[in-house]
Amino acid sequence: MRPGEQGDLFGRSETDDQDPDRALIDQLIADTQLYSTSSALKELFDFTARMKNMAPFNAMLLHAQKPGISYAMTVQDWWGRFRRRPKEGARPLIILRNFGPVNFVYDVLDTEGEELPEAAFSFPTTGKLPFGFLRACEHAMAGEDLRLIWLDQGDRSAGFARRITNHGDPKKLQTFEVGVNRNHPEPTQVVTLVHELAHIFLGHCGPDFRRKIKHYRPVDLALREIEAESVAYVVAKRSGLAPRSESYLDSYKGASGDLDVHRVLSSAYRIEKLLGMPLEGGGSPQ
Repeated sequence: MRPGEQGDLFGRSETDDQDPDRALIDQLIADTQLYSTSSALKELFDFTARMKNMAPFNAMLLHAQKPGISYAMTVQDWWGRFRRRPKEGARPLIILRNFGPVNFVYDVLDTEGEELPEAAFSFPTTGKLPFGFLRACEHAMAGEDLRLIWLDQGDRSAGFARRITNHGDPKKLQTFEVGVNRNHPEPTQVVTLVHELAHIFLGHCGPDFRRKIKHYRPVDLALREIEAESVAYVVAKRSGLAPRSESYLDSYKGASGDLDVHRVLSSAYRIEKLLGMPLEGGGSPQ
């Protein structure tokens, strides 16, 4: 590198041949097919923009290894800045290091130690749950052809809901699948579970004649998210949990004018009945 030239992540000059780097990126994209759609590419670019403490290519490596990751640092940085260390058995993530092979970093959800500010988490929720509550939820859902899938993802990824079958038989239940981030604290997992179940019972995932769910999928994503989060907020608050729904819905402002309150409350009742909620006060709602 000549004096005055700026080196890249690998310590090379900007005038050096970049073909090896391009080939590595192209191979990663081709092999994983993670970025084959415009929405996936936008998610990658948004993630890269947020990870200001990482070189762009390292941000891409983190995104490919653990979708939804919000923040990652080395062991030394976690301890020096927040007095936190990796949990026992935590899986390190690999990034490239200047003038060396690789370095290891850890997601915020894979660390423990002193408390972090609430703003450090994407879906903060406070409250207490009965022992084994989520296992009881999983058992209740299995009896209703609702599969609960545990996802190994980063803090910014909460869950999903989707319909698996499409048989159209009014005598048979449709099968739905709900994914929940296994790395989140349990109160956050419960709110995520309710939010994703709300998408099902609101009709966002398609009809189910046996469950008397009509197909109802507003074109506006913001309205769908406001409806599902409104259900989650009502159910969570009635069980003594405190989700920060306001911060989640900040990005969906402007769509609440079309909210169907009756549909929201009806879905909240059905989810409470399914999961044995509310958790406070005893008994099922009348």
